[in-house]
Amino acid sequence: MNGLSLTGKIIVKGKLKLISPLIIGSGKSNLADIEVLKDESGKPYIPATSFCGVLRHYFEDNTFSNNIQDQSNYFWGIHKKDQNGKVTEIESALICHDLFTENAIIRVRDGIRIDVKKGTAKDEGKYDYEVVEPDAVFDLFWEISIRKAFDKDKNILKKIIMTLISVLERGEISLGAKTNNGFGKCMLTDAQIYEFDFSKKNDVKQWLNQEFVNGISKLDVDLFINQNKTFSIDASFSIKNSFIVRSYPSEPKFPDGVHLTSNGKNVMPGTSFKGAIRNRALRIANTLNIINAEQKIKELFGTAGENETKRKSKVVVEETIIEDSVAELQNRIKIDRFTGGTIKTALFDSMPLWSSNNPESVKIKIRLRDYEPWEAGLLMLVLKDLWAEDLAIGGEKNVGRGILTGNSAVIKWDNRMLIMERDVDKLKFSSESDAKELNDFVNRLLEVK
Repeated sequence: MNGLSLTGKIIVKGKLKLISPLIIGSGKSNLADIEVLKDESGKPYIPATSFCGVLRHYFEDNTFSNNIQDQSNYFWGIHKKDQNGKVTEIESALICHDLFTENAIIRVRDGIRIDVKKGTAKDEGKYDYEVVEPDAVFDLFWEISIRKAFDKDKNILKKIIMTLISVLERGEISLGAKTNNGFGKCMLTDAQIYEFDFSKKNDVKQWLNQEFVNGISKLDVDLFINQNKTFSIDASFSIKNSFIVRSYPSEPKFPDGVHLTSNGKNVMPGTSFKGAIRNRALRIANTLNIINAEQKIKELFGTAGENETKRKSKVVVEETIIEDSVAELQNRIKIDRFTGGTIKTALFDSMPLWSSNNPESVKIKIRLRDYEPWEAGLLMLVLKDLWAEDLAIGGEKNVGRGILTGNSAVIKWDNRMLIMERDVDKLKFSSESDAKELNDFVNRLLEVK
């Protein structure tokens, strides 16, 4: 029992700010098909179970090393049974409180399920879901117990703590549902660390009185290094003509359709963008006669169908703000295809976004985790189609909306970076040798079996 006695505590306090909308479903569907989890006062919150689960998965999936497995099990806790029926149980050293907020705004968004083969909406495929809007700030509180048996490994525990704080401060953690579509991205701010050594009388007194004074911003330890390979594309586009991802306003005086906004700002939703690039990736793979193309696209972009094995996507996109766009009302009518005349009472209007000649008005951000060269090559071909104005995003594509013009892109892989820019009608690369390697990725796509 001596090994279990407490020798100290480490406290981490901070603010967790939402960078993109958050969905943590409650299982209820009274107000929408998916409702966010709320406390007894009707305010959304992040349960500690969800938060810690995401942190543990990120740490073990990206930075885990076998030579610290004992310390990792002590930090996160473990309950497992071996082949002989022996049970190993270790209580987690981490205690995390539920994360509450006072300034959250909840909004309902519309979604539609698309038939991949037809490219049209599925019958009865419309649904809606609640989201917590960005800029909501949640209170974070961790309590880490240091026990006598692990005193000698205290620095490794501190290294785990600082690694988690660091990735949260860089905004690399996403919470809740639809994280691969850009939802749930968050960032830790104002982090303060308090360390209590129970061999010191004054520290024991402060701990008993819950006096958190003389906090520090970081512990003096190295960080664990991310072990996974990532291929990323950060590209800037301008709107060629007009653009709309339709949202249906609740006010009668508003147009029938307006562009989707988040916190009053026009956005490029990750759901619409990812669906478009997935369909184009499948089309490219079929055009190149890739064997089992549909299955390979499912493995790359994930599956979540009712009759399919759920598989997490390797491709992550972000929801981004559309800058300097101009919304203009446009009146339209429906035409009777048989007579060529207008259909009675079929006047409707929409308010799409129009170009403001800003070469960086639309930002595209794509991450491919633990990638294979051919997968990176496939995404490069998708980028080519976007860049060449051959792939429309959003709604009303049949009337010419959703076409983007590529202007610049930053592509990163294996600690290397290539900058690609439009130079009149040509492309300018920061490195011809790096451009050649990316072209080799495309060639690897042709070799896929």
